Amino acid sequence: MRCLVVLLLLAGCASLSAAAGVPCALSLEFFGRHNVTADDNDVPGQICGGQCCGRGRELQVQTALRRAAEASTTGPILRTENLLLNTKRSLQDHLMGLSHLSQNKTATLFTQLYRGHATRTVQPLANLYDDIRLILRSEGDLSTEGLSAGPPKDLTVTTKKFFRDLFPVAYHNVLKLDVKQFTPDYEICLKDAYDTVQPFGDVPQQLGTSLSRSLEAARALLQMLAVGADTLSATERVLASGADNCAERLLRTGGCSRCHGHEARPCRNYCLNVARGCIGSLLSELDGPWAGYVEGVERLTKVDADVALRELETKVSKAIMYALENRAVSENKVRQECGPPATMEKPGTSSALPTAGPIRRDNLRAPPPDTELLQFAATLASTKKLFAGLSDRICDEPDFAADDNEKCWNGNAVADYTKPVVASASLSDQKYNPEISGSPPQDSRVASLGDRLQQARQLLVSYSRTKELSAEAFMQGDEAGEEGSGSGRSYPDDYDSEGSGDDGSGDHDGQSRPDLHESPPDSSTPKVFNGASPRHSASLLVPLLCALVASIARLT
Repeated sequence: MRCLVVLLLLAGCASLSAAAGVPCALSLEFFGRHNVTADDNDVPGQICGGQCCGRGRELQVQTALRRAAEASTTGPILRTENLLLNTKRSLQDHLMGLSHLSQNKTATLFTQLYRGHATRTVQPLANLYDDIRLILRSEGDLSTEGLSAGPPKDLTVTTKKFFRDLFPVAYHNVLKLDVKQFTPDYEICLKDAYDTVQPFGDVPQQLGTSLSRSLEAARALLQMLAVGADTLSATERVLASGADNCAERLLRTGGCSRCHGHEARPCRNYCLNVARGCIGSLLSELDGPWAGYVEGVERLTKVDADVALRELETKVSKAIMYALENRAVSENKVRQECGPPATMEKPGTSSALPTAGPIRRDNLRAPPPDTELLQFAATLASTKKLFAGLSDRICDEPDFAADDNEKCWNGNAVADYTKPVVASASLSDQKYNPEISGSPPQDSRVASLGDRLQQARQLLVSYSRTKELSAEAFMQGDEAGEEGSGSGRSYPDDYDSEGSGDDGSGDHDGQSRPDLHESPPDSSTPKVFNGASPRHSASLLVPLLCALVASIARLT
């Protein structure tokens, strides 16, 4: 009899043991997927409890879920950060390559014009393009205090100095003193008289203004792309620290049901409440500043610096033509300021030609980056609500939420979730969050990041307004037959896409290069190089045509 009782007790224990092991078997797939290997059921977990998780296993589950939540929220931020950095790098490389190409073509122009004296233009040309590249390379201080700092160089001053240094060489060419050169004192006098003589007309001032406006706008865009990427990198660190603070809630949401042997996933509204209150509220205050920053970048994605660099050599050619066309006026003013030319024998020098910066073949055929920038702007625009919906992404992960709120894990048992879902991750909504007690913790870095984004937007908008004003000024100048720099893409037909410079003496926009052997007409009145263009005559016909169309419309 005793043997029979013992056998029945053993059978009962075995049956109970098997029954107890069934629920934990349902959680094994979850544990395996998250590399949870601890097996210490002898010491129950402090947070979830349950027969399937000891203290070590519970800690491993908590770490795995924290990492999963962090990866889910930082993924979109990292992709946007890479988008900003890659666009900045690509645009900067493009403009730097164009600057070397432009320098090469301008140096070739001087070689054709000034022949043996072209070597004297090497240093002024290098100084001009060095300052251009300094603007394009400069990012400045990315802190809130450093964003308002101006560019490292004033290109209006740089451009004026370039033409001032070029004036003695150009005047020497005007006088055709091939075997002579000016004395050092006479060259100094020529430079001092530059403002009075104005040998190149208004072209240097127009070119300086155009270069300054377009390149500083490009610098601002490059700098603000770096600011945006740096800000996003900082938010990743905020999220990482937030996930640490939220680890226990994430465990209760996504792990405790498994520790109790349940296969049911967390209820969706339960997940949303936890994610919005615990993680989303950390960065919710960046929602508005980020949307404003994106709008600011969108307004400045048309890079006029591309056009300015491609047309720089043409503008220099125009200035030289002006000097030849108005030779008599310049000679009279120079004689009044410096007297007759003081020359000396030209010393024996090498016939080295001016050289430009290194030319890279992949930049020579580079098209304007408009298409790429439009695509970038469209992609960036899709991130305007980046921080508003960031935490909701956690609840798109299967381990954190079911599809509905019935027969799911509600934080205590497998049942319906009946608590109201909070409207958003904003701080103001968290006082209605049933899963959050008290005010959610805030990171002191977030306010500073918001200030940086707002300041970045203000700078971007200020440069975009400058562009709008310059476009309006161009339209007004066009009515007077003047050529502006804000006319959009208008490249010379003979623009050397190969960058060799050998054919750099062709026409630009229908304007011929100066004939090196033809004496300019003698006149006491300055001649504007493009003042009598057919384009000007055409602009006079516009009012007549408009009046004719209006008359026909009234008759019909």
